[in-house]
Amino acid sequence: MAATTRSLAYNYDVFLSFTGQDTRQGFTGYLYKALCDRGIYTFIDDQELRRGDEIKPALSNAIQESRIAITVLSQNYASSSFCLDELVTILHCKSQGLLVIPVFYKVDPSHVRHQKGSYGEAMAKHQKRFKANKEKLQKWRMALHQVADLSGYHFKDGNRDSYEYEFIGSIVEEISRKFSRASLHVADYPVGLESEVTEVMKLLDVGSHDVVHIIGIHGMGGLGKTTLALAVHNFIALHFDESCFLQNVREESNKHGLKHLQSILLSKLLGEKDITLTSWQEGASMIQHRLQRKKVLLILDDVDKRQQLKAIVGRPDWFGPGSRVIITTRDKHLLKYHEVERTYEVKVLNQSAALQLLTWNAFKREKIDPSYEDVLNRVVTYASGLPLALEVIGSNLFEKTVAEWESAMEHYKRIPSDEIQEILKVSFDALGEEQKNVFLDIACCFKGYEWTEVDNILRDLYGNCTKHHIGVLVEKSLVKVSCCDTVEMHDMIQDMGREIERQRSPEEPGKCKRLLLPKDIIQVLKDNTGTSKIEIICLDFSISDKEETVEWNENAFMKMKNLKILIIRNCKFSKGPNYFPEGLRVLEWHRYPSNCLPSNFDPINLVICKLPDSSITSFEFHGSSKKLGHLTVLNFDRKLTSFPPLNLTSLETLNLGGCSSLEYFPEILGEMKNITVLALHDLPIKELPFSFQNLIGLLFLWLDSCGIVQLRCSLATMPKLCEFCITDSCNRWQWVESEEGEEKVVGSILSFEATDCNLCDDFFFIGSKRFAHVGYLNLPGNNFTILPEFFKELQFLTTLVVHDCKHLQEIRGLPPNLKHFDARNCASLTSSSKSMLLNQELHEAGGIEFVFPGTSIPEWFDQQSSGHSISFWFRNKFPAKLLCLHIAPSTGSFIRYPEVFINGKFQEFESHETDDTESMLGLDHTHIFDLQAYAFKNNNQFEEVAWEKEWNHVEVTYQSVLDDEEEESEEGVLDDEEEESEEGVLDDEEEEREEGVLELESSVIKAIGIHIVREEGSMEEDIRFDDPYLSSSASDYKP
Repeated sequence: MAATTRSLAYNYDVFLSFTGQDTRQGFTGYLYKALCDRGIYTFIDDQELRRGDEIKPALSNAIQESRIAITVLSQNYASSSFCLDELVTILHCKSQGLLVIPVFYKVDPSHVRHQKGSYGEAMAKHQKRFKANKEKLQKWRMALHQVADLSGYHFKDGNRDSYEYEFIGSIVEEISRKFSRASLHVADYPVGLESEVTEVMKLLDVGSHDVVHIIGIHGMGGLGKTTLALAVHNFIALHFDESCFLQNVREESNKHGLKHLQSILLSKLLGEKDITLTSWQEGASMIQHRLQRKKVLLILDDVDKRQQLKAIVGRPDWFGPGSRVIITTRDKHLLKYHEVERTYEVKVLNQSAALQLLTWNAFKREKIDPSYEDVLNRVVTYASGLPLALEVIGSNLFEKTVAEWESAMEHYKRIPSDEIQEILKVSFDALGEEQKNVFLDIACCFKGYEWTEVDNILRDLYGNCTKHHIGVLVEKSLVKVSCCDTVEMHDMIQDMGREIERQRSPEEPGKCKRLLLPKDIIQVLKDNTGTSKIEIICLDFSISDKEETVEWNENAFMKMKNLKILIIRNCKFSKGPNYFPEGLRVLEWHRYPSNCLPSNFDPINLVICKLPDSSITSFEFHGSSKKLGHLTVLNFDRKLTSFPPLNLTSLETLNLGGCSSLEYFPEILGEMKNITVLALHDLPIKELPFSFQNLIGLLFLWLDSCGIVQLRCSLATMPKLCEFCITDSCNRWQWVESEEGEEKVVGSILSFEATDCNLCDDFFFIGSKRFAHVGYLNLPGNNFTILPEFFKELQFLTTLVVHDCKHLQEIRGLPPNLKHFDARNCASLTSSSKSMLLNQELHEAGGIEFVFPGTSIPEWFDQQSSGHSISFWFRNKFPAKLLCLHIAPSTGSFIRYPEVFINGKFQEFESHETDDTESMLGLDHTHIFDLQAYAFKNNNQFEEVAWEKEWNHVEVTYQSVLDDEEEESEEGVLDDEEEESEEGVLDDEEEEREEGVLELESSVIKAIGIHIVREEGSMEEDIRFDDPYLSSSASDYKP
C-alpha cells in the first residue's frame, strides 16, 4: 500500500472501519446514526467503494482527512483483505496523529492480538491465497497485533450487564467530549507546515503512554514557532484528557504576572472557574498536585525567562503519564537550563514554499499574472524564507500594481518595515549593553566571517568576554556558527541590526560609530567629512548594482583617528589611499587599487589583512616584520608576483590561492606554530621549500592544481601534520629524499589523500613507515597495479579508498583493522583478491562496509534471495551485528542502502546517500555492510519498537532506482483513470501501483543476502529465517 501523509485540514471527525456482513445493518449502523445525531461528521463507506481486494484512494484519503478512526473488530473483520488493508492504513496514520479507538464487538481482544479463533481461521485462508505476498501477510499480522494493544471498548457476546444502545452511547459521549475542545486557528495560509508538524510529532511520540515528554521549539522571531505549535495542538489534542495553549507567555507575564498564567492553566485543565492564587509558589504547588494524575497537553508559547518555566512546568512528574508539554522560545539556553532534551529548530521556508506563501497573502489565490513573477521572486530573495516578512509584505501590497511593488521593494531595502523590525527587535532588546555592541558589529561587518577571525577581532575590542557574548547571541537565535565554522545570521536580522545603527545618526552619517549605507560612505569619503567617532566602515555594493568607479578623497581616512575596521567589497575605487590610521585592526579591501599599502602606515594593531583581487604585486613590510606582531590572517590573490620570507609568529591563516604569477612559495625563516591549515590552489609552484617544515603547527595541508612535480619525503614527518591532500592536475609527482636515514622516521599523518595523480607502483616505495599512523587512505583514480604486502602492517588503517583505479589487479595484504574498503570500478581486480575480500573472519571481526566488483554471495551467509527483499525474525534482542549484502551495478559516487522495517515500522536513517539512476550502470558490484554500524534515528535501539517476549519480523528491502521515474508516470496515469479506479476497474499493474511496491528490475538488483553474527552466550533459537507464526508454538512462547 502506498505511503500516506496526514493532512493538516480535516474533512471528517470520525472514520468508521468495519466489515459490512457483520455490523452494517446493526451495531455500526446504529453507531453511525448516533454520531451524526450529535453533530459529529462521520465517514462511512458505501459498498461501491469496496470492489476488489485493495484499499482505494477515496478511502485512503478519507482516513487521512479524519481526526478519529473507530475500528469495529467483529467476528469476520479479518476475513476481509479489504478491511485488513484499511487497518494498516489507519495504523500508519496513527503515527501521524490520528486517534485510533478499537471496538471489540463480540470478539476477545486476545484472539485479535494472537490471531486465534475466527481471526486465526481467517489468517490461515489468507496464507493460502496470498502465499506469494509474504510482506502483505506480515503487515496484516502486525496491524492486528498493534490494534489489539490499544485502549478501546469491549462488548462481550451475550453481555447481560449492558445493552448495545448504552454501549454505543458511552462511545459517542466520549467522542463528543473530545470534540468539545475547539480547534485553534492556525493560519490563513498554512504553507510548509506539514513537514514541520511531522518532525515535531516524531519528538512527541504520542503513542508512548507511560512517559511525560517536554519538547522545545526554538528559532528566531518571525519563523512561525507559534503557528507550528498551534498546528501540532490541533493535530494531537484529542489524545489527551485536557489541553491548554498559553499564548504570548512573555507578554502576558510582563503585564499580569505569573499568577495570572497559572490561574488560566488550572482553570482550563481542571474545569474550575475563579481560581485565586496568592503567589506563584502556591500556583506551582497546585499545578504539581492537581495535575500529576491527568494526561494533559500543555503548550507554552514565547517563553523568555527561566522563572516562567519554573512556575508552570517545573518537572515532568508534575503531570500524569502520557502528558506532553511544548515550549516555544527564541532562547535555546532556556531549554538547556530546563533540561529539555527533545528540541526542534524551526527552519526558514524554501524558495518554492516562500513564493507560495507570498502569493497567497498578496493575491489570495495561487495563480497570478505573469508580469508579477520577477518582482515576487525578488521579494522572496529579500525575505530569505522568513514567513513574517513574506506575510507582512504580501499583505501590505495586496492588489498593488507591479510599479508599486517595485517602489516598495526599493524602500524596504533602504529602510526595513517597522512591523517586521518590531517583532525581530524583541530579542535584541533583551541583550546586555556589550552584547548589543557585539551583535551590531557582526550585523554590520562580520556575517560570513570565520569564527576564529571574529573571535580574534572582537576579543581585541571586548576582551575575553567575546565567547560568552557570542554564545548568548547564538542561544537567542540572533547568530549561528555554521558547520563550516563561519558566523552567520538571517538577512532580516542583519537588516534589523543595521537599521538600529542607522537610526542613531540618520542626518549626520559622519558621526556614526558604524558607517554602513553605500551612499553615506561614498559621500563621507568624497567630501572628507569623516570624524573620530567613526570606528567601523563596511561598504558592500550589491552585485546587481551597476558598477561605477568611486571618485574619492585619498586623504579621507586622516580624520578617522579611531577607525578600527575597514571593509570594502564589490566596489571599484579610482585610486588608492594615502593614509591608514594606526589603530586599524581589520583591513579587507577587495580590488584594492594600489600596488602597495601606504608607506606611512604602521600596521602594529593589524589583525586581519585581506586584499583579494587586488592590484598589489608585492607585499613589503616597510620595516621590521615585528610591526605585524598581531597579524592572524593574510590573504592575497591574482597579481602578486613576489612574497618576502615569512617570520610572523602570530599568523594563523595564509591564503595565496589563485596567485597565478607567484612561482615560489615563500621561505619560512623561523618556527611558526599558529598556522594549522594551509590550502594552496592554482599556484604554478613545482615544489615546497625545505624551510616549509618550520610550519611546526601545521595540521592540514591541501594542494589543488598546483603543478607539483616533487615533494620532499620529510613532509610526511612534520610533527603535527595529520591530514595531507593533493588533488587534480598535479600530474605524477615524486617523493624526494632530503637526508640520509630519513626513511627511519615514522610519519604522523592520520589522513592521506591523492586523487587522480597518475600514481604508479613506485608511489609505495617510500615504505610502510610513511603510512604508519594513517587511519584514512584515499587514492582514487590512480594507476598502481598492486596494494603491497606491507599493508598488513598498517594497524591504524581503518578506511581504504581505491575506487576507479582501473589497473589495480592484486591485493597482497589487507590492514588488520580495516573497516571500510571502496574498490568500485576496479575492473582488473583478480578473482583471488575478490575472494580475500569475502573472508568470513574479516567481516565478522570488524568489517563495516566493503564494496568491490563481483557477483558472488559467500556460502557462509545465512540467507540469500534473488528478489528485492529478505527477512528474518528475532525475539528478546536485536542482533548486535547484522551483515547485509547486495549485488548490483554501480559506477556512481554513492552507494545504495536498504530500507529496514521492524514489525512493519520503517526504521529511518539519520542520513545516508543513495545512488541516482545514472550511477546504477555498468559493472556488477558486491556491497557488504554492517547494518548496526549506521546511525538510525532511534539511536539503533531496535528493541524499543519490538514486541516483548514475542517474535519480531525484520524486513530488509532495496527499492529500485527506477521507482522515482515510475512514480512520476504513475501520477499521470492515475489522474487519467481516476474514475475507473473508483469504480474498481483496475488492471494488475494499477493494483501494484496502489500497493506502492514496484518489483525491481532484474537488471538492477541481482541478489541480496544477510548474515547474523552470533554473540557468545546468545540463544540460537532466538533467530529464525522462516515464519514462526506458521507454527502453533509461535504465540505461545514462554521466556
